[in-house]
Amino acid sequence: MFIMIVAFIIIAVIGVWESMISLMKRTRVPGSLLSVYKMFLLFIVYLTMIVAFGSIYLCLVMIDIPVLQEGAVNLSDLSLTPLVKIQSVLYFSAVTLLSVGYGDLTPIGIGRWIAILEALIGYLMPAAFFVTTIVDYRSSSKL
Repeated sequence: MFIMIVAFIIIAVIGVWESMISLMKRTRVPGSLLSVYKMFLLFIVYLTMIVAFGSIYLCLVMIDIPVLQEGAVNLSDLSLTPLVKIQSVLYFSAVTLLSVGYGDLTPIGIGRWIAILEALIGYLMPAAFFVTTIVDYRSSSKL
């Protein structure tokens, strides 16, 4: 079971890495600053990040490492159903990646470091997206 969870975490990290690499590639439709393809790619990258980080949180919760708490209740609590746990980690992952967070779910322990990394990636992704788009547009318009 532990080996499966570690393998799942490794796959999630690889998915995050590959998504970032595909976002950084220079793929622009000639003659346009922004393309539907780039916007769709950004959406897919965000979705991949939310699911990957949510999977990391869920795997840690499954092996009884407390990473999130809601009020005074840890998500590692056995009384919570698996669906509630999945819903909570995906919600927390999306809120952390897309905004500062609402404070209803709080990271604890190693979850704080994972949340910091996720928030940092969430803040850098739009900047990377727009910088690569502008640089690509300027370099192709000079040709």
